[in-house]
Amino acid sequence: MIEFIDEPVGVDVQMHPDGTVIPLGFTWHTHHLKIGSWGRQRIGTHDGRRHHFYLVQTLDGDTWELGRDAETAQWRLMRHWAVRHTMI
Repeated sequence: MIEFIDEPVGVDVQMHPDGTVIPLGFTWHTHHLKIGSWGRQRIGTHDGRRHHFYLVQTLDGDTWELGRDAETAQWRLMRHWAVRHTMI
């Protein structure tokens, strides 16, 4: 199930000399989540503004989409896909 969030979020990043940014973790609602793996990246628009979108997976296995405004460098937490836990 997908959850649409679209809220500002604080993101820890690693900046490379060529200007690329790699998100390492983020803080949302006082919870700090570390990113364990990265998926696709894309350039798109949100509210008429250009964004760089990152699909990431946190250490607990949940998948998230982060968006970084190309002009202001502000981050937004766009979407969340929770891991489905099955009961045995």
